[in-house]
Amino acid sequence: QLRLGISADVPLAVQQWQGIVAVNYPARAFGVKRSDNVREAREKCPNIQFVHVATFTANSPPAYHASPSQNTHKVSLDEYRRASRRIMDVLKRLCPTMRKASIDEAYLDATTLVNEQILRDFDSGRLQLSEAAAGNGVLPLPLVQWTGGSRKGKEREGSMELGVLVGEQIECSSGWDDLQLRYAATFAKHVRDTVFQELGYASSAGIAHTRCLAKIGSGLNKPQQQTVIRQSQVSKFLSQYPITKIPSLGGKLGALLETAFDAQCAGDLTHYTVEQLEIKLGRAQAQHVYDLCRGVDDSPVLENTAPQTLTSAKNLQRNPARNLQALDRWISMNATDLWMRVMDEWEARRRWPQSLMVAYTPENRAMRTRTVGFPSRQQQQQQGAGVVADAARACLQRVAGEAGTFPVVGVMLTAKTFRKELAAAGLMERWLAKKKTPDGGKKDEGEEARELDFEDEDDEEYQPQIEPPAAVE
Repeated sequence: QLRLGISADVPLAVQQWQGIVAVNYPARAFGVKRSDNVREAREKCPNIQFVHVATFTANSPPAYHASPSQNTHKVSLDEYRRASRRIMDVLKRLCPTMRKASIDEAYLDATTLVNEQILRDFDSGRLQLSEAAAGNGVLPLPLVQWTGGSRKGKEREGSMELGVLVGEQIECSSGWDDLQLRYAATFAKHVRDTVFQELGYASSAGIAHTRCLAKIGSGLNKPQQQTVIRQSQVSKFLSQYPITKIPSLGGKLGALLETAFDAQCAGDLTHYTVEQLEIKLGRAQAQHVYDLCRGVDDSPVLENTAPQTLTSAKNLQRNPARNLQALDRWISMNATDLWMRVMDEWEARRRWPQSLMVAYTPENRAMRTRTVGFPSRQQQQQQGAGVVADAARACLQRVAGEAGTFPVVGVMLTAKTFRKELAAAGLMERWLAKKKTPDGGKKDEGEEARELDFEDEDDEEYQPQIEPPAAVE
């Protein structure tokens, strides 16, 4: 919508071949779902617009082609990854304690930011405190105002400028827990407004004292709204909330809970003790279910770790490659896709892979893998994606003659074993090269000390302070 300037009121879906990978809310109003194919979506919503994801070929970079074919094109999600990265950068800037949950979702722990603001307002006398004296040196409870103007004049139950209240509809409450949520709601609105103003993306949010409840709240009043789940309302709210909609209680576990305990809502499970749940679930899982059904969740918001691998794959089940020549086109495209992702990783974290795993799946056989060294960054800078394709080709050429290799119904390239490189590493290499003696590179005095390996240094702030000779440019 942003790229093409399409109105937010127009039903729109993102198409990948004949399937749908994203649906906007106007289209959802007609019953269109991501599980629909293009034909089914058009039957439900005749006016829907489709935009195909970007694709590329062996001879063309990623672009939005008018009629891409599965037999000649490969999907590129780079544009979505870059958009996600821009959003996450804004969230990280506003709230350092952040964890990306998916391409369009993140958890923000605003506890420290909220508590600091509450302390500042308390010190300046801006908090409203109840008149009743608490005694024994205990502070009186703060008064919390929840009401405010409705968003864009649209009224809904519990709607206010800072979000939708779950459960009891009140104008004012008291207590430090509620005060934290009130400040967190203000912060969430600021975050959402900033994302919209800087990037143009609308968003929803859930505000609660736990990750699980915040996740649930974020989906209750989409689109473009935020939901506050006060601690005093958790028990009543969850009592009627479907078990399978609670994060981590869906799928096979949710089905087991429904059948084994004749339960549909979280409240149905609160009648069981941990010991009773343990009979069917085991100790650890029983405690997990017991806690979540009561809104108890102490899981912290931990920062994402850097990816251990980057992968590009192509499913060839519809049109298997019967020889190395037929497979070569997909090797080139997967190599280009992987190269772009590796370069993005380098730009973002200054990490470079050391290994390239080439995987291929012969028809009616298990996947086979081979691992070779990943081309150096210097090779990549000079030759681009072609050097990755060449490494993969060389690997496959060695197995092409083996019995049962072809036809191939799937191929995958994976960059592995990432190491952080320092900005000064290349300069050091050139300096050391120039310091070799004329007799064939024999070490001079003290050279052993200069062979320190800084490549595995994890501290991003660390930079070796080395002054190169004037001869080094």
